[in-house]
Amino acid sequence: MGPELWNRTVVSCLAGYRADERPISFVTRETKFMVRGIVKSWREPNYSYFRIEAEDGRVYDLRRHESEDYWEVREYATASGRGGYRGR
Repeated sequence: MGPELWNRTVVSCLAGYRADERPISFVTRETKFMVRGIVKSWREPNYSYFRIEAEDGRVYDLRRHESEDYWEVREYATASGRGGYRGR
């Protein structure tokens, strides 16, 4: 998945049949962003991942550590070079 430059974040979710089913907003760099759309989602041991497009036009990866119940965020590098994994 590339460099592990994850930062803790606060995520608001739309709950469905499971808790925290779909992120609808998150906070990064002390700014709250609404999720425009989910590009892709997947699961790995201990984590649920969401690649999302935010209202600022950037693409981010959000991941939820399921047993510890916290979220992390990193900016996703696109093919055009826009963005990139950035830590704070």
